[in-house]
Amino acid sequence: MKKAILRTLAYFDLSAYPLTATEIKNWLFRYEVSDFYNLLSVLEEMKTQNIIQEKYGYFYLPGREVTIENRRCNLVISELKLKKARKAIKYIRCVPFLQAVFVCNTVAAGIAIENSDIDFFIVAKQKRVWLVRFFTNLILRLLNLRTYGDNNRDKICLSFFVDDNSLNLEKLKACEEDIHFAYWITQMVPIYDPQNYWKVFISANYWLRDFFPNLPNTSNFLNLVSPGSVAKVWKKIWEVMWYGSYGDLIEKQARDWQMLKMKSSTKEKAQLHDNGVVLNDGVIKLHENDTRLECAKQWEERAQQILKSL
Repeated sequence: MKKAILRTLAYFDLSAYPLTATEIKNWLFRYEVSDFYNLLSVLEEMKTQNIIQEKYGYFYLPGREVTIENRRCNLVISELKLKKARKAIKYIRCVPFLQAVFVCNTVAAGIAIENSDIDFFIVAKQKRVWLVRFFTNLILRLLNLRTYGDNNRDKICLSFFVDDNSLNLEKLKACEEDIHFAYWITQMVPIYDPQNYWKVFISANYWLRDFFPNLPNTSNFLNLVSPGSVAKVWKKIWEVMWYGSYGDLIEKQARDWQMLKMKSSTKEKAQLHDNGVVLNDGVIKLHENDTRLECAKQWEERAQQILKSL
């Protein structure tokens, strides 16, 4: 258990993020906790031995007390950006075949800074992922809410789309021990989810249990954006019109047009098959500067250094 605690804290220390006891339990790396009070006892023992430290209910590695204030400041910033994300959702919830929107990356993890953008993970109806990307991108660009060039602060980044038949993201791991991707998924925050896709999404990614056996089965996310009565009617009309073979044709046209407009460098990276950039009928993933392998390396080096203290 001590090794699992240190490996867990080592990962979150990379982003200067201390954890509460409950968070340590939920995200404990590859160690199943049968008794929460036993975990608390081990944490107290590790504090006494100065293997870890604790303040205000946050646990962190020795000498890293500064991470507490970092988390507090970044959490406030992240909450403000979540409010802006919810406002943006109200403009795109009318998009046909859009099923759910989760906030991901720094804002979801609570480590956003002032200049951070707001990353969306979007779930579309099967065989309609390119249509959903086309219209969400169009609407947010017209409203000047989309990231563009160096104009990123508080803007929406649309870099990850999946359809509801591609919810299992295991095949998109950058390596077998893709610790960053695993934590990244569990930290997502649903903000638009009228059909409770979050539950389906977590169930589909059953492989996460191998990393985090104590991951809660339920979630209590608040302040979800409602579908909106007018938006629901609008969506329904177009979904009926674009159902079947005619919709398949529109989807193909949307994909062909977007692929034509996409940077050649992006399409070239998709050919590398390293899962940084993915462009297919069910997944659009545009992470050209994918740092997962570097993160996994840093985490392993940090963890091994810390484990020597045991």
